[in-house]
Amino acid sequence: MQIRLSAEDLTRVRFTVSPLWETVTSMRALQLGTRLHRPWITEATSRILASRDPAKQDHLKLLTTLIRPTGFIADSLTPTPLRQDTFEAGLTAVAAVPPELWVRDLSYLMAVERDETRLETISDFCDEPTAGITRLVDALRWYWESALEPFWPRLRAMLLADLDYRLALLAEHGIHQVFDTLHPSVRRTRDGLEITANCDGSHHAAPGNGLILVPSAFVWPRTLVLDVEPFVPTLTYAPRGVGRLWENSRQVKDSPVAKLLGHTRATILAQLDLPMTTTQLACALDLAAGTVNGHLKVLEASGLTDTIRAGREVFYRRAGLGEDLLARA
Repeated sequence: MQIRLSAEDLTRVRFTVSPLWETVTSMRALQLGTRLHRPWITEATSRILASRDPAKQDHLKLLTTLIRPTGFIADSLTPTPLRQDTFEAGLTAVAAVPPELWVRDLSYLMAVERDETRLETISDFCDEPTAGITRLVDALRWYWESALEPFWPRLRAMLLADLDYRLALLAEHGIHQVFDTLHPSVRRTRDGLEITANCDGSHHAAPGNGLILVPSAFVWPRTLVLDVEPFVPTLTYAPRGVGRLWENSRQVKDSPVAKLLGHTRATILAQLDLPMTTTQLACALDLAAGTVNGHLKVLEASGLTDTIRAGREVFYRRAGLGEDLLARA
């Protein structure tokens, strides 16, 4: 598959984090039982099945019909993400997609679907797309609140850390180096990008709209492409650190690191497998925010941690020196 990029497109490449896209791709991981996300799948499944409300079961039926484990996903489900995207903004964008675009997308889905029950669900949606969109928005909100929102701070921290890395790469080496490190199946060509495997999507968008890059924990090991007009071409990729997303922090009790730094500072350093704010660390470790903040200042001054800023939020992460120190523990 080819994504053609003009010189103008290359000047309009941007990154964003999309809670909606993460919600949609996580439904695939849930159905596939992706091994990488097994700890999340176990807990998310428990939360989803906790409600015996028939309406919630209808939500699940609709979502699993429109978001299949593999293959095509309706582009209308993942409209162009916004800068500083929020889940509610994503839902608003889904609700604003014209009914005729939903019918276009779902007609393609009907052509490849073989299950009679799923075909009936899709047909009902196409017959009354306005009502179908309303049901879908309700279903997505329920699924987000049940399966994704409780884990969003951890997911978001990892995604923001990846954006920080990509932007530094862009500043130092340029956009070509960014493209070269996105995914093994993404390859630069003379006039754009070629995606050679594990890709869902097709290329129809006219040049000049730029390209949006969206890190997504649940898209691994695939990539997902949205570039059907009127949407802006968008490419998802697996962020750095996704393999450690659900790992517990390393134990440092009675370790040489704890003897060197003190137990509390060593525990804070070990907790930073993913970037965290002072408040998140305080909650995770059951410490006062002021206490955590004081220790973080010492760790940062020692070069063991550094920070990432996202708007008004400050996330702390282990620096290279901190990683080396813990590796020797």
